[in-house]
Amino acid sequence: MAEIFTIIAPVFLIMALGFFLGKTKLFPEGSSAILISFVWYVAIPALMFRSLAPKDLPSVDELVFVGTYYGCLYIIYTAGMLLTRRFFGFSSAEQGVFSLTTCFVNGGFIGIPIMDGAFGAEGVRLLLVILSFHTLTLIPITTFIIEKAQKTGGEGPGLLRVTFNSVRQNPILIALIAGLAWSALSLPFPNWLDKVLELPANAAAPVGLFAAGLALSNVRIAGNLHHSMLSVALKLLVLPLLVFSVSHFLFELKPIWVGVATLTAALPSGMVPYTIALRYGVGARRAATAVLLSTGISALTLSGVLYFLQNGAPS
Repeated sequence: MAEIFTIIAPVFLIMALGFFLGKTKLFPEGSSAILISFVWYVAIPALMFRSLAPKDLPSVDELVFVGTYYGCLYIIYTAGMLLTRRFFGFSSAEQGVFSLTTCFVNGGFIGIPIMDGAFGAEGVRLLLVILSFHTLTLIPITTFIIEKAQKTGGEGPGLLRVTFNSVRQNPILIALIAGLAWSALSLPFPNWLDKVLELPANAAAPVGLFAAGLALSNVRIAGNLHHSMLSVALKLLVLPLLVFSVSHFLFELKPIWVGVATLTAALPSGMVPYTIALRYGVGARRAATAVLLSTGISALTLSGVLYFLQNGAPS
């Protein structure tokens, strides 16, 4: 348990520091947005490129690993849409925001330091591969659902153009493509370039955690808690259990792949769904509440998942 505490405690203490300082006047309004922009546009892309460019291309087996994770994730995504339509009468746009909030993990800010502590650099690399497909699939699919429901993007080519624009300028996706291309061409990775990228890459976790705490300090619990708690339950309990069961028992993946996939699934909801909900004016308070609750509760559930993976998981 001491090892698990060592992994989990720094992450949530830094977030808590940002949260409580956000309640003071030390940081002016908009500070969290500036820090998040640095992490999103500079630090995480540097970390992703540095993790992929000097390494071999992902193997076919690793693509099976990613496919397994996303197969489980889209089962939960679909279940979230069906459940909220059946029991809460959500519109298609509301269903999309709910399912995105349920499935989009806070991997960049919370996931990186936890994965590094649990599985080292290889765990971080695998996490980044998973996260790249968040951008490539989750955001455009949800954008398509919302745009189609609200008819703001038009029909046919117009709708597809809006969907494509939701990802084409994403810095993490650009870093992913650049890193994979560098690796595929077997280009040399000079030491000076590694050192340049190392500085912002190392800042991704601490700055991201502090910024996340600052951002959450402005979030208020609001709306129907039943809606948010369903999202939290699917995110922190059902998705990790499904990912572990499928990856371990059905596909019998390598232990580190099972561990990384399960721990990724157990991460709390990220802030991206909230920003999308704000942009479209659909379920923003509900998304914010789910993000805040899942982040707080995940301090306990992540500890439980780590303990299970280290001590209780069947071999």
